[in-house]
Amino acid sequence: MKIYYSKFVGGGYLLFASAIFIQIFFLLLHGLIDFSQLNLLTVIPTVLFFAAIYATIAGIKRLTSHRVSFEFTFEGIEVYPGLFFSKEIFIPKEELLRASYVEVDVSDPDHVNSKACYLDFNLREVTQLEDISKSNIIINTSTLKLRLALSLCRFREEEKAELATYLKENYGIDFFY
Repeated sequence: MKIYYSKFVGGGYLLFASAIFIQIFFLLLHGLIDFSQLNLLTVIPTVLFFAAIYATIAGIKRLTSHRVSFEFTFEGIEVYPGLFFSKEIFIPKEELLRASYVEVDVSDPDHVNSKACYLDFNLREVTQLEDISKSNIIINTSTLKLRLALSLCRFREEEKAELATYLKENYGIDFFY
């Protein structure tokens, strides 16, 4: 069973980059930015320009790289972390005890109902896994937790039920959602 990255993430990166490039082009065209003097009006567009370059690269990479974020196989979970480092992380199914779906409110004043979604797995006490903190996976051996971030993934209600069935049948663990 595979859980995919959202297609809107790559498009969002490219939309952000396009808006910044158009803004900088407009400001340069009308002479509102003078790069001969170092002030706030030159530093901010410069930082935004480099952010737009990063967003362009990230958007193209996201849209052209493999679309799978997590893959639940018969042996365990394959995790494909981050945009640029595509080295897979493997978690054997023997390490997992219980799973749950968690929604956490994000305290962001710009968004009324911002939620971050995770799959939390409890790990067995004597685990072979090491602490990892990447963009979409956190393994904390001190609290015996594995957290897979679903914020950038396509994940619907029917997929939760399908995942619960899959984990029960193939991994022998309960999934609470």
